[in-house]
Amino acid sequence: MILNSFRCTAASVLIALTSMASAEESLAQRIDALYQEIEADVINAPAISAQAILREVPAPIWVDVRSAHEREISGISGAISIAELPTALKAGKRPVVVYCTVGYRSGLAVLALKKQGIAARNLRGGILAWLAAGGQIVDASGKQTRKVHVYGKSWAVVPDVFEAVY
Repeated sequence: MILNSFRCTAASVLIALTSMASAEESLAQRIDALYQEIEADVINAPAISAQAILREVPAPIWVDVRSAHEREISGISGAISIAELPTALKAGKRPVVVYCTVGYRSGLAVLALKKQGIAARNLRGGILAWLAAGGQIVDASGKQTRKVHVYGKSWAVVPDVFEAVY
């Protein structure tokens, strides 16, 4: 009887893990579809995936080009506004990664930075891809949060543990 119970539990765990993996894959696909809608406009902006940036050393200078209101709700820890970038660049040589909700505004910013000779990269899929890859976010006070500003209702593609705010 204990063995049967163990088999049922193991099977339940396997089904739950498979379901979670499917949900994560579906989320990633939905985020990728959103990015593909805007990709033609930012195709010449060098991009990096959330998975790759999670492994990058040294940590990048994060530049959040979303509005002040969006940044108040949440952002990637240590992120600065585009206005703060010149000062950050003087502090030392670190890679620059620019992000917004899904990658459109940040892609345009990367193109503008590229014209100024700044080697910045666009976070492909934006903060949505960051969350889907397991990245964490903080509120304006630096406290970890589960709320993420997603620009608008059609962009509310976040992992289940997060709340989309728009």
